[in-house]
Amino acid sequence: MSIILRTASLSDKRCDRGSWAAARLSAGLVLLLLMGCAVPQPRGEGTRQKNIEPTTRRPYYLYLPKDYVEADEAGRAARNWPLVVTFHGMKPYDIALYQELEWEYEADRYGYIVIAPVLKAFDFLFGQFPQRSVTPAFMSDEEAILAILDHVFETTYADPNNVLSTGFSSGGYMAHYMVNRHSERFTCLAPRQANFTARILDAAATQRSRYHPILILSTQNDLGICKRESREAIQWYETHGYQNLAWIYVNRLGHERTPDIAADFFARVSGAQPNRPPEALVQRQAIDGNATGLALLAGNLNRIEAAPGREPPADARQIVRARPPTRRRPILVAGSSTPSGAGDKTARAPATPAATTTPRKTPPRPKPAPSSSPLAISVSSAIGFEPLLLVYSAECPSDWHRTADFYWTLNGRRIGDGVNGQRTISQPGDYRLELLVVTKQGTEHRAARRIRVLKNLEASAAMLP
Repeated sequence: MSIILRTASLSDKRCDRGSWAAARLSAGLVLLLLMGCAVPQPRGEGTRQKNIEPTTRRPYYLYLPKDYVEADEAGRAARNWPLVVTFHGMKPYDIALYQELEWEYEADRYGYIVIAPVLKAFDFLFGQFPQRSVTPAFMSDEEAILAILDHVFETTYADPNNVLSTGFSSGGYMAHYMVNRHSERFTCLAPRQANFTARILDAAATQRSRYHPILILSTQNDLGICKRESREAIQWYETHGYQNLAWIYVNRLGHERTPDIAADFFARVSGAQPNRPPEALVQRQAIDGNATGLALLAGNLNRIEAAPGREPPADARQIVRARPPTRRRPILVAGSSTPSGAGDKTARAPATPAATTTPRKTPPRPKPAPSSSPLAISVSSAIGFEPLLLVYSAECPSDWHRTADFYWTLNGRRIGDGVNGQRTISQPGDYRLELLVVTKQGTEHRAARRIRVLKNLEASAAMLP
């Protein structure tokens, strides 16, 4: 009897699961009809390709902008090409192809290279929603994204010092996560009408990304969960001391694609110059936001020249195989069409014969040679707001701590003679921190770091009319 009951129970559970899946699918189809998944943004004139990352075998879409395709090798090498990494939302409502398509026009306008990885975690039937843990599928996506980044930097002239993490809807989970866990790989963050949860973030890692520019974009008629989790994201970054946080609440729009605002934000960070005036962007109106976000949408947010930032920790440098040893930390201040399924074809006929239907692979860019010097400088922050408490220390062989002489200077003025020290810098400006170490054998070793002190961001924003 117990066997019969157990069998019946299992059968009932199967039926329940089947009914639940069927109900979820039906509800999803209704939602899909209501929301639609069309990409209203116009197509670009560059090239689109569906690639397979060779180590993880994960597919991803790559878009090379028109100027990149039409340039010769020397022209490509001479220009910086900022990279947009855009994460799709819940399948089937949003997929990697749609993310690539919505960015094409803005990519042509600013000269962005775009990659859209195919993700496993965000699946309507089989994924976790809301995201509350780092699932095996999520971890698989993380590994694939890092490998795809390496592949793109090895095969294109994408700029590893200017990388945007962005995502739409559920893709926001991954966009936030990647900057939190791999801050050395990304320059800034701009989730759009996106989900957020602090449960998958590491609060102890915030020091590494505290100066990353961040834009949280929400809309008046967005889905309730996205609006709520966007507010949670703002609160989380504020309470964790993020210094370059902008947020905007845009009037009238719903759960729809807004790459134009994120593209403009990225241009302020990367220094990219548009080749034509904005179209969609000028129609956006904010009904709420902080001073920096409102200044951004009003066109009153200027860019500070990028400055070097903290080197990634040793374990991160082991992951970053094709990266330069330091990252620039750009800081923002206020003031002063139907999607095609043919992923390997051009979206539009190219303007010149140089733009073929399949993007020509460029030879791998030379990787930086590992430094042979045993001396480096570690700082609490290479960029910050006045007054900046600069804590510095020498990274060197441990026996030097007892036997070597240390000479620290800041803009040529002597400030210390120990292994480490600290200094408060009150005046905004650029500074050069230098260290000379003389070993007991008389050998000299030198290292230097650039330090940038900024005017207070909130005070600058408050000066706006």
